[in-house]
Amino acid sequence: MINESRQAFLRRGLAELPDLPELHQRGRNGEELATDEAAVWKRVLDYRLAVWLKPARILETHGGMGIGTALYRHAAPQASIVALTDYRLAVDLTGQFDLIDVDPFGLPYAALAYALPLLAPDGVLLVSNGEALAVWRNLRRQQYAPTENFGRRLPRWVVAEYLPRLAALTHLPVRFFYAFPSNVRAVLCAHELPAHLWHGCQQWMWWLQRYANEAQFTLC
Repeated sequence: MINESRQAFLRRGLAELPDLPELHQRGRNGEELATDEAAVWKRVLDYRLAVWLKPARILETHGGMGIGTALYRHAAPQASIVALTDYRLAVDLTGQFDLIDVDPFGLPYAALAYALPLLAPDGVLLVSNGEALAVWRNLRRQQYAPTENFGRRLPRWVVAEYLPRLAALTHLPVRFFYAFPSNVRAVLCAHELPAHLWHGCQQWMWWLQRYANEAQFTLC
Protein backbone atom coordinates (compact mmCIF):
# COMPACT_ATOMS: atom_id res chain seq x y z
CA MET A 1 0.00 0.00 0.00
CA ILE A 2 1.43 3.39 -1.00
CA ASN A 3 1.26 5.93 1.83
CA GLU A 4 -0.21 9.41 1.43
CA SER A 5 3.09 11.26 0.84
CA ARG A 6 4.12 8.80 -1.86
CA GLN A 7 0.72 9.07 -3.51
CA ALA A 8 1.07 12.86 -3.61
CA PHE A 9 4.54 12.51 -5.11
CA LEU A 10 3.14 10.20 -7.80
CA ARG A 11 0.25 12.53 -8.56
CA ARG A 12 2.54 15.54 -9.00
CA GLY A 13 4.66 13.65 -11.49
CA LEU A 14 1.79 12.09 -13.43
CA ALA A 15 0.03 15.46 -13.73
CA GLU A 16 3.03 16.82 -15.62
CA LEU A 17 3.18 14.09 -18.25
CA PRO A 18 1.20 14.21 -21.50
CA ASP A 19 -1.54 11.58 -21.77
CA LEU A 20 0.05 9.25 -24.31
CA PRO A 21 -1.15 5.66 -24.99
CA GLU A 22 2.33 4.30 -24.26
CA LEU A 23 2.12 5.52 -20.65
CA HIS A 24 -0.74 3.12 -19.96
CA GLN A 25 1.20 0.00 -20.87
CA ARG A 26 1.95 -2.58 -18.21
CA GLY A 27 5.57 -3.48 -17.57
CA ARG A 28 7.20 -6.86 -17.99
CA ASN A 29 6.09 -7.97 -14.53
CA GLY A 30 2.64 -6.41 -14.72
CA GLU A 31 3.60 -3.17 -12.96
CA GLU A 32 1.98 0.11 -13.95
CA LEU A 33 3.61 3.50 -14.32
CA ALA A 34 0.95 4.96 -12.04
CA THR A 35 2.22 2.91 -9.07
CA ASP A 36 5.97 3.43 -9.49
CA GLU A 37 7.17 6.87 -8.40
CA ALA A 38 10.76 6.32 -9.54
CA ALA A 39 9.57 5.43 -13.04
CA VAL A 40 7.19 8.40 -13.09
CA TRP A 41 9.86 10.89 -12.10
CA LYS A 42 12.33 9.38 -14.52
CA ARG A 43 9.83 10.21 -17.27
CA VAL A 44 9.17 13.68 -15.86
CA LEU A 45 12.87 14.60 -15.75
CA ASP A 46 13.49 13.12 -19.22
CA TYR A 47 10.53 15.07 -20.58
CA ARG A 48 11.62 18.35 -18.95
CA LEU A 49 15.17 17.95 -20.24
CA ALA A 50 14.05 17.27 -23.80
CA VAL A 51 11.68 20.27 -23.78
CA TRP A 52 14.40 22.56 -22.42
CA LEU A 53 17.34 21.20 -24.44
CA LYS A 54 15.54 21.01 -27.80
CA PRO A 55 17.95 18.30 -28.99
CA ALA A 56 18.54 17.65 -32.67
CA ARG A 57 19.51 14.01 -32.05
CA ILE A 58 18.61 11.64 -29.21
CA LEU A 59 20.06 8.21 -28.55
CA GLU A 60 18.40 5.65 -26.28
CA THR A 61 20.74 2.71 -25.82
CA HIS A 62 17.92 0.52 -24.47
CA GLY A 63 14.63 1.63 -26.00
CA GLY A 64 12.63 -0.96 -24.07
CA MET A 65 8.85 -0.70 -24.40
CA GLY A 66 8.97 2.66 -26.15
CA ILE A 67 7.53 4.79 -23.33
CA GLY A 68 10.59 7.03 -23.17
CA THR A 69 10.76 7.27 -26.96
CA ALA A 70 7.13 8.39 -27.14
CA LEU A 71 7.75 11.09 -24.53
CA TYR A 72 10.89 12.28 -26.30
CA ARG A 73 8.96 12.55 -29.58
CA HIS A 74 6.27 14.59 -27.86
CA ALA A 75 8.76 16.83 -26.03
CA ALA A 76 11.13 17.32 -28.97
CA PRO A 77 9.24 16.73 -32.24
CA GLN A 78 12.17 18.21 -34.16
CA ALA A 79 14.60 15.57 -32.90
CA SER A 80 15.93 12.56 -34.77
CA ILE A 81 15.63 9.68 -32.30
CA VAL A 82 17.54 6.41 -32.35
CA ALA A 83 16.00 3.97 -29.88
CA LEU A 84 17.84 0.66 -29.71
CA THR A 85 16.52 -2.58 -28.27
CA ASP A 86 20.15 -3.56 -27.63
CA TYR A 87 23.04 -1.12 -27.98
CA ARG A 88 25.32 -3.91 -29.25
CA LEU A 89 23.25 -4.17 -32.43
CA ALA A 90 24.21 -0.68 -33.64
CA VAL A 91 27.96 -0.81 -34.00
CA ASP A 92 27.90 1.48 -37.03
CA LEU A 93 26.26 4.54 -35.41
CA THR A 94 28.13 7.76 -36.21
CA GLY A 95 27.76 11.44 -35.50
CA GLN A 96 26.99 13.19 -32.24
CA PHE A 97 23.89 13.16 -30.06
CA ASP A 98 22.67 16.05 -27.92
CA LEU A 99 20.92 13.73 -25.48
CA ILE A 100 21.97 10.17 -24.68
CA ASP A 101 19.87 7.98 -22.40
CA VAL A 102 21.62 4.89 -21.02
CA ASP A 103 18.91 2.86 -19.30
CA PRO A 104 19.74 -0.86 -19.06
CA PHE A 105 18.02 -3.31 -16.73
CA GLY A 106 21.37 -3.92 -15.02
CA LEU A 107 24.78 -2.28 -14.97
CA PRO A 108 25.41 0.60 -17.41
CA TYR A 109 29.19 0.42 -17.84
CA ALA A 110 29.43 -1.49 -21.14
CA ALA A 111 26.76 0.70 -22.74
CA LEU A 112 28.49 3.81 -21.44
CA ALA A 113 31.77 2.83 -23.11
CA TYR A 114 29.87 2.50 -26.39
CA ALA A 115 27.76 5.66 -26.07
CA LEU A 116 30.22 8.21 -24.66
CA PRO A 117 32.11 8.83 -27.94
CA LEU A 118 28.75 9.73 -29.51
CA LEU A 119 27.90 12.48 -27.00
CA ALA A 120 28.10 16.06 -28.28
CA PRO A 121 30.46 18.36 -26.29
CA ASP A 122 27.51 20.21 -24.74
CA GLY A 123 25.26 17.16 -24.70
CA VAL A 124 23.38 15.73 -21.73
CA LEU A 125 23.99 12.18 -20.56
CA LEU A 126 21.35 10.28 -18.58
CA VAL A 127 22.42 7.07 -16.83
CA SER A 128 20.41 4.49 -14.91
CA ASN A 129 22.18 1.87 -12.82
CA GLY A 130 20.36 -1.20 -11.52
CA GLU A 131 23.45 -2.15 -9.54
CA ALA A 132 21.78 -0.51 -6.54
CA LEU A 133 19.67 -3.62 -6.04
CA ALA A 134 22.78 -5.82 -5.78
CA VAL A 135 24.33 -3.34 -3.35
CA TRP A 136 21.18 -3.18 -1.22
CA ARG A 137 20.99 -6.98 -0.98
CA ASN A 138 24.78 -7.46 -0.73
CA LEU A 139 24.95 -9.58 -3.90
CA ARG A 140 28.65 -9.02 -4.38
CA ARG A 141 29.04 -11.01 -7.58
CA GLN A 142 26.53 -8.73 -9.29
CA GLN A 143 28.38 -5.54 -8.35
CA TYR A 144 30.89 -3.70 -10.52
CA ALA A 145 33.18 -3.38 -7.50
CA PRO A 146 32.20 -5.17 -4.26
CA THR A 147 31.34 -2.72 -1.50
CA GLU A 148 30.85 -2.79 2.25
CA ASN A 149 28.18 -0.07 1.94
CA PHE A 150 25.21 -2.39 1.52
CA GLY A 151 21.74 -2.47 3.08
CA ARG A 152 20.94 0.73 4.96
CA ARG A 153 24.33 2.13 3.83
CA LEU A 154 23.17 2.18 0.20
CA PRO A 155 23.07 6.05 0.19
CA ARG A 156 26.72 6.01 1.27
CA TRP A 157 27.59 3.76 -1.69
CA VAL A 158 25.75 6.15 -4.03
CA VAL A 159 27.59 9.30 -2.94
CA ALA A 160 31.01 7.94 -1.94
CA GLU A 161 31.53 5.23 -4.55
CA TYR A 162 29.15 5.16 -7.49
CA LEU A 163 28.71 8.83 -8.41
CA PRO A 164 32.46 9.64 -8.18
CA ARG A 165 33.16 6.53 -10.31
CA LEU A 166 30.58 7.62 -12.88
CA ALA A 167 32.03 11.14 -13.05
CA ALA A 168 35.55 9.74 -13.48
CA LEU A 169 34.51 7.29 -16.20
CA THR A 170 32.61 9.90 -18.21
CA HIS A 171 34.79 12.94 -17.42
CA LEU A 172 31.54 14.79 -16.75
CA PRO A 173 30.19 16.31 -13.53
CA VAL A 174 26.98 14.97 -12.01
CA ARG A 175 24.35 17.70 -12.19
CA PHE A 176 21.51 15.78 -10.53
CA PHE A 177 20.68 12.29 -9.32
CA TYR A 178 18.01 10.38 -7.51
CA ALA A 179 18.27 7.01 -5.83
CA PHE A 180 15.68 4.28 -5.45
CA PRO A 181 16.40 0.99 -3.60
CA SER A 182 16.85 -0.76 -6.93
CA ASN A 183 18.15 1.99 -9.21
CA VAL A 184 20.18 5.21 -9.36
CA ARG A 185 19.48 7.76 -12.08
CA ALA A 186 22.09 10.44 -12.82
CA VAL A 187 22.22 13.46 -15.11
CA LEU A 188 25.67 14.50 -16.34
CA CYS A 189 26.70 17.43 -18.51
CA ALA A 190 29.81 19.54 -19.11
CA HIS A 191 27.89 22.75 -18.42
CA GLU A 192 25.49 23.70 -15.64
CA LEU A 193 21.81 22.93 -16.02
CA PRO A 194 18.95 25.06 -14.64
CA ALA A 195 17.69 24.02 -11.21
CA HIS A 196 14.04 24.18 -12.27
CA LEU A 197 14.57 20.93 -14.20
CA TRP A 198 14.72 19.02 -10.88
CA HIS A 199 11.99 20.93 -9.05
CA GLY A 200 9.76 18.64 -6.98
CA CYS A 201 11.83 15.49 -7.49
CA GLN A 202 13.04 13.74 -4.34
CA GLN A 203 16.63 12.54 -4.44
CA TRP A 204 16.13 9.71 -1.95
CA MET A 205 13.03 7.57 -2.45
CA TRP A 206 11.28 5.08 -0.20
CA TRP A 207 13.18 4.11 2.97
CA LEU A 208 16.40 5.68 1.68
CA GLN A 209 15.19 9.03 3.04
CA ARG A 210 15.77 7.71 6.58
CA TYR A 211 19.48 7.21 6.00
CA ALA A 212 20.30 9.93 3.48
CA ASN A 213 21.56 12.35 6.17
CA GLU A 214 24.41 9.90 6.76
CA ALA A 215 25.64 10.42 3.18
CA GLN A 216 26.09 13.87 1.69
CA PHE A 217 27.01 14.53 -1.93
CA THR A 218 27.85 17.95 -3.33
CA LEU A 219 26.65 18.38 -6.90
CA CYS A 220 29.28 19.85 -9.19
